[in-house]
Amino acid sequence: MENHPSEVNRKSDKEKKWNWIRHTLCKETGAKEKNALDWNPQGYRRRGRLKRTWRRTTEDEIRNTRGSRNEFKGIAGDRNAWKLFIDALCCTRSKGIR
Repeated sequence: MENHPSEVNRKSDKEKKWNWIRHTLCKETGAKEKNALDWNPQGYRRRGRLKRTWRRTTEDEIRNTRGSRNEFKGIAGDRNAWKLFIDALCCTRSKGIR
């Protein structure tokens, strides 16, 4: 059974998330979206709230690539380096899809 073309060309959610992060990191210094990536709320989490936050998942994904947060902020300015980073992070290339 062959894959449908729309399934082959569809970006994964992980890839979309990281492309949004790059877009946000390339904004000017005072942008609210850029500050939101580094924001760390202090205090306790209410009962029933997940400990697994969006920020923690992105930090774990960065650690799995053996990189640091500051390193990937530097990569965001270079389009080719970012593309290699995303390919390594999301493993979008497989043997069956060309």
